[in-house]
Amino acid sequence: MSTEALRANEPTVTGQRAADADPAEVGQVMGQLMADLAATSGMLLTLVGARIGLWESLAAGPATPGELAARASAAEPYVREWLRSQAAAGYVRYEPAAGRYRLPPAVAAVMAADPLRGLVEGTGLQAAAQWAELARYEEAFRTGRGIGWDEHGPAHSRGMDLISRAVVVPALASWLAALDGVAARLAAGGMVADVGCGYGAPTIAIAQAFPRSRVLGIDADDASIAWARKAGAEAGLGSQVTFEVADAAELPGGGYDLVTFFDCLHDLGDPVGALRRAREALTQRGSVLLVEHAGSERPEENLNPAGRFFYAASALVCTPNALAQGSAGLGTIPGETALRDAAAAAGFSQVRRVDIDAPLNILLQLRP
Repeated sequence: MSTEALRANEPTVTGQRAADADPAEVGQVMGQLMADLAATSGMLLTLVGARIGLWESLAAGPATPGELAARASAAEPYVREWLRSQAAAGYVRYEPAAGRYRLPPAVAAVMAADPLRGLVEGTGLQAAAQWAELARYEEAFRTGRGIGWDEHGPAHSRGMDLISRAVVVPALASWLAALDGVAARLAAGGMVADVGCGYGAPTIAIAQAFPRSRVLGIDADDASIAWARKAGAEAGLGSQVTFEVADAAELPGGGYDLVTFFDCLHDLGDPVGALRRAREALTQRGSVLLVEHAGSERPEENLNPAGRFFYAASALVCTPNALAQGSAGLGTIPGETALRDAAAAAGFSQVRRVDIDAPLNILLQLRP
């Protein structure tokens, strides 16, 4: 067979033979792929460690694999390889002379202490649930059909609850205090609606912070509302906090002093309709607190690890949910301009970016 015939059988990439690629650049791509594979498997191990107490046990002090296994009541062979993987990732420090591993304080603060360990477990649970849905994603990409939030199952919703508890709940006090005129009205006794409440952790936190106010949480997912009602009852809040199954664009009632959207507007098929209904349900001096992921509407400004994560979340969770509701939605990183445009289309005359240190979020206060 001639050289030309052999080259004709070589793999092609977008019309070019793979052999035409620079070997050094191919090596770089392979290196990046290996890093991604390591991170994927490593995240699973990180989640296992969070769920069986390995991180907390190692935070108690340096340990050999056997010592850590005994502390955590786990099997030593698994713990040994878990420690080696975490050391390779840079989370754990290995001391060869003593054969021990130790956890740096900063890592312990993230992996083994509240509230951030909830973020670790929450994102890990969601990642595990998404891998289990590979065939569904393939079908959705081919057909364009949506995937509703309720189709992901309880592990995914539980993961979102843990993320909310780790990220939103600890920040609520400072967020609400930064809104013009809101905290005083709620302290005196106001009405609040939390749209897209999920399992209800932020809703309950608002009610606990303002015991004179009444708080309603709504979500389109029946299972999430069932969990939220249980959590509200366990918090002993009685009729101060209630939860109802409702679409965002069909917010029940009116006379609200505050309506909140915590990282959920971008999930909706009709974000303008949801904001319009929130505006209609406000009192004359009421406000909407719109919290969304930080980032730019210009993709080239989000080409970093955070952007990669949020774009992936958009493709796997947020955009599919919006498509299930009838449109492609805003995407997980809509950017401030798109949010302001949506607010204007919904009839809000005042939009103020809240001046607060929130590196992961954009906070906007909307007024009629």
